[in-house]
Amino acid sequence: MTEKWRAVIVIACIVAGAVLSYKLFFGPWLPQFEAVRQIQNENSTWQVTLQCYYAGGAVSNETFRLANDNGKTSLFYSATSRNGLITKQFTVPLAGPDSTFLFEQLRADGLWDVDDKPALPNPKDEYIIAVQQTLGDEGGSRAFSFTDPEYWATTKSVEYKVGMPARSDPSAPIDISAGVPRKDPRYLTLVREIRAFGPPNVIAAESRIRQELAVVHAVHALPGGR
Repeated sequence: MTEKWRAVIVIACIVAGAVLSYKLFFGPWLPQFEAVRQIQNENSTWQVTLQCYYAGGAVSNETFRLANDNGKTSLFYSATSRNGLITKQFTVPLAGPDSTFLFEQLRADGLWDVDDKPALPNPKDEYIIAVQQTLGDEGGSRAFSFTDPEYWATTKSVEYKVGMPARSDPSAPIDISAGVPRKDPRYLTLVREIRAFGPPNVIAAESRIRQELAVVHAVHALPGGR
């Protein structure tokens, strides 16, 4: 066998090996790689906001907002004095997966499922929770409000639906459905999880703002205070 034919055979073996490798390995893998690449490059954002309104105390309202913009996570906090004249706030970037874990936990605890609750007479506290999320070209948002989550977490009250008889047959009996317990701890769970989230230095900064507003409130409560 001449050197020329030996070289032709070697080249043919290399080409055949490359074609076989592509069909067996690279061919099936390339579509999967492209799908993964598209997912990695998709726009992915979410934001959760808790707005709190208090009937008494030094702080009239607080805002907690956790936002994730394609992996960049930040936390916003704001508190306003009772007289509405002073607002203290800050925004800090967050590192690590804790915020993503919280978002998934909030989803599991009913963030997308619970609805508005009717306001109780003389409510102690009022809350609004808003959530929005985008993934690629799809997304959604919602908000719901409620008062006194401690009440909903502990109440033993029962709700009945009453069906009145039709006008054509007023003598028919009134239809009263089986009672449904009104107890629902999810509202309190969501509030506590959002309020308690953050590294120690962020929690300390929030507490410091509340203390500063408490001092201002105490001064204004003194005779002659403004």
